[in-house]
Amino acid sequence: MILDAAWRHIRAFRAAARRAPAGPLAAFYAAGPVDLSAPDAPMAAIDLETDGLNPRRDAIVELGIVGVADGRLDLSTATRARIRPVRALRAEAVTIHRITDDAVAAAEDEAAVLARVLPLIAGRVLIAHAAQIEARFLNAACLRVFGAPLVAPFVCTLQLETRWFPADRRLDALRLGTLRRAYHLPDYAAHDGLMDAIACGELYLAQRARKGAASMPVSQMIQR
Repeated sequence: MILDAAWRHIRAFRAAARRAPAGPLAAFYAAGPVDLSAPDAPMAAIDLETDGLNPRRDAIVELGIVGVADGRLDLSTATRARIRPVRALRAEAVTIHRITDDAVAAAEDEAAVLARVLPLIAGRVLIAHAAQIEARFLNAACLRVFGAPLVAPFVCTLQLETRWFPADRRLDALRLGTLRRAYHLPDYAAHDGLMDAIACGELYLAQRARKGAASMPVSQMIQR
């Protein structure tokens, strides 16, 4: 099943590459698919702050990303980008991420941010907490801007926790901050794209250490 998942990713990656127009997305695919059989595949932790949960209707407001390699976070790669939305932000979302219309008024547009971010994630496995959200929003953004999808392998720290360390617990115990406390990791400001990316990358490393998975192929970790 793990080999099938890796092969499905490669086929989807190649199919999407054929649809990508010349430019940043084509360059992303030109880096080639990640070798999911390797335990030390290049990785990057990523977090998105969005204006809602519907990727076809709602916008990415902020993106944070940091590289992960050799069992550590490479903070020299830490990147934050804010995207200027095409409509006013929803009040309920602003209450959560605290990014106001004024704060994003001078931000970059979606196409410019994607052009800056795609080289940072090319050839890497992406790590996110509840990764399905990041995968869907990044894919929707690429479809809007380039007319082609984004296919990237994701490791989901929430899914790893339930798969590797099953336990009878409430759903809120699986929130990023709550789960970090269970690993004795420090509290960071929540709903900040870059800080949440760093927090997620640290959680992944703690999970991998607890599992003893230093030599485990990435194909056994990717989101299913």
